[in-house]
Formats: sequence, C-alpha cells, structure tokens
Amino acid sequence: MPFHGTCLCGGITFQVDENPVVISCCHCLNCKKYTGTVFTTNVVFPTGSLTMTKGKELLSTFRDGAQDSGNALQRNFCSRCGSPLYNDGGDSGKTLAVFYSALIDFGTEDEKDRKPEVEYYTKDRAAWVHPVEGAKQARTKPGREI
Repeated sequence: MPFHGTCLCGGITFQVDENPVVISCCHCLNCKKYTGTVFTTNVVFPTGSLTMTKGKELLSTFRDGAQDSGNALQRNFCSRCGSPLYNDGGDSGKTLAVFYSALIDFGTEDEKDRKPEVEYYTKDRAAWVHPVEGAKQARTKPGREI
C-alpha cells in the first residue's frame, strides 16, 4: 500500500490509501455494457480512499441509475481515452470499485494472490465463462457490511 492506478493514455493517475475490502467479479448486464467485456473484475475499497494525483480535469462521470440492485453508481472514466477507472457509490455509498486493470500494482508477480474472492450476478454469466476457482458464487449481489 498505497495502490496506484492510471488510465490507458496516462492522462489520469490516482492513488488508493486503504487495503481492499474484497476483490470481486461482476457479471451484471450494466457492468458488461459499460466495459464491453463479459464481466468486470473489481478491487473494492472504502469510499474516500481514492485520491486523484494527475488529470482530474479529464475525469468524466456517468450516473448509472438503472442498476438491478436499485443502487445508483457513478461510473468514472477518462474523457480522453475512454478507460473505465472506478465506480463510486457501491454498497449504498460505503465502497468504490476500482477496475482491476486500472491498478498498475496488480499486473505483477503478486497477481496470483489477488484473485477474486466472490462473483456477483452469476445468473448473467456468459455460458462459456467458468467460475473462478475458490470464489464464492452469488446469483445476484447480496448486501454486505464493510
């Protein structure tokens, strides 16, 4: 710790000064549409633990109020390169979820120790995607305390 992140073009950099609450995958339809992938991998931190270190003026936000959970998310991305960076407002405002690939510290040898602990919305998982070995499987997203 701390953890460092960046967008694809390098215009935005940020730092997270807390340890992750959980590492998760989400197979919900909104996450898939937002990223253009079959699921997202998220490193979840307490709200308020992320600090922008460069490029705050490039940060754009989309308010995603159509969540199956009823919980609106602020989806934050780089306005220059379009990289999704993190979502604010998760768990009724208690957490923020940084996309795994945005954290430069997570593409290292230690990656084997940083695998998802839980998968959410497995009811929407693509048929050809297999469960992460050892991860809890949640059909939707049950509430949790941090």
